[in-house]
Amino acid sequence: MAQSYESYQNAAEQRAREANEAVHKLRQKAGEAAETAAREGEKALRAAGETAEDAFAATKRFVREQPYVAIGAVVVAACAIGALWKMSSGRRDTDLLSRVSDYVEPGYRALRRRI
Repeated sequence: MAQSYESYQNAAEQRAREANEAVHKLRQKAGEAAETAAREGEKALRAAGETAEDAFAATKRFVREQPYVAIGAVVVAACAIGALWKMSSGRRDTDLLSRVSDYVEPGYRALRRRI
């Protein structure tokens, strides 16, 4: 049974309409997903801003209420960072234990000589 040219044309047009509808639905879904992502991103950005503001306010209040403790915390953090930097700027091929041993050993030997 041979189909006529019109039946092929009708079938092709039907498939084209279905494809257009599918593309339209996909565009709609993609647009909705983009809008949802934008809304969620705005919410996350607002929440992060509020958290940063709260942290800044709490830090500011702490520094005003206890300035010496805040200064001490900064000094301790700076010393720790400086010590880590100093330890890592030297020899990079040895591990932490051998670096500490190399640092402590000369003082230990000098102490033993004095005793």
